[in-house]
Amino acid sequence: MKSKPGKIPPLPVRAARMLARLRGVKGLSDPEKSVHALGLAATPQERWDLWEKSVRSFGYWVPLKRKNSRT
Repeated sequence: MKSKPGKIPPLPVRAARMLARLRGVKGLSDPEKSVHALGLAATPQERWDLWEKSVRSFGYWVPLKRKNSRT
């Protein structure tokens, strides 16, 4: 039975389904297939959120320093 139009399952469910489809792909290890399945299953906003989260966890995302305005 299909879900209602416009309602998509959560990302982990979609990623698991995509991973099942990628099981037969040769030349990729299981961790690589898992990463690709997550990227293929995610919406553009979810991909952006995943990227932003990883960049923050590596410590590369720092707030910009404001310039002091002397008036």
